Amino acid sequence: MIFCTKCGAKHDDGAMFCSKCGTPLQSPAQENNQKTIPNADQNAKRIPNSAKQADDIPFFTPPADSDDIPFFEPPAKPNNNEPVCFHHPNEPAAAQCARCGKYICKDCAEAYTVSSGEYENKCLCFDCCQALVAENVELLKKQKTQIIKIGVITLIGMIAGLVVFCGASAPALAVFIGMLWFGSFGMWVKNSFLGWWNNPAGRSLPGFIGACLGGAVVAPFKTIIKIVQCVKYWISTSKYIEEDSEALEQMREYMEYTQVRSENKGVDLETLMAQGSELYNNSYAKMVSTQGEAAADAKLRKCTTTIAKNGEIIRNFAA
Repeated sequence: MIFCTKCGAKHDDGAMFCSKCGTPLQSPAQENNQKTIPNADQNAKRIPNSAKQADDIPFFTPPADSDDIPFFEPPAKPNNNEPVCFHHPNEPAAAQCARCGKYICKDCAEAYTVSSGEYENKCLCFDCCQALVAENVELLKKQKTQIIKIGVITLIGMIAGLVVFCGASAPALAVFIGMLWFGSFGMWVKNSFLGWWNNPAGRSLPGFIGACLGGAVVAPFKTIIKIVQCVKYWISTSKYIEEDSEALEQMREYMEYTQVRSENKGVDLETLMAQGSELYNNSYAKMVSTQGEAAADAKLRKCTTTIAKNGEIIRNFAA
């Protein structure tokens, strides 16, 4: 039903004009649509430009196929407030290296624990094991160079003594003693003369004479003892560089193994060892696959102890 806005007459819906006064008629819906908002012009001026330009804002619509949408899944890491392993950032720290203080995880701590020597019942990180091997090799080379020098000086002295005493037609015992005395010249200089010179309190003529006489008597015996010690040291350390290098290689293979496994959690070992994969030539992974993880770990734990033990023997010897 429609009412005329002028005379109030009633008309059926759809009527265009009032039959009584001729006024154009409007339905309630049309009337509401044409109502004006007070101060519309002023309100329009207050609308910010960003709102007016809303149609210009770009909008991203993802592709219909959800499989094509790239998705990044961050690695599972411990709480950021907790320390993590230096070599395995995805693993929480369980201990610290006894040599440098680096945080290491439970696997590293168990694998690199030393069973004897200076670091007994303590764990070392892989970097410190590498550093120890490098130090051992360098010091061993210096010690062996010094042993060679001692041997050459002693041999030259003994040959000189042999020439002198044999030329004097001395008895065999005298020749032997003379060879020892001449051969101990280097030891005499080191222990007697330098000992006297490095002691300002006793640096006097009587002190020098006493040092010379004492050195002449003691030096031959010290030379024999030193030669025996050098020979034993040379023999005992002849395989140290090889042993340390093999031990370090085992530890390097283990480190590679644990890093790959940590970065590929949920992937079986056979897949990671497939031809062309990261662990294809890894000796530790092969041992785990054929002999089991317990056997591989048992062999690995000996490596750190071997390196630490060899280092102590090398450092405790003074040529």
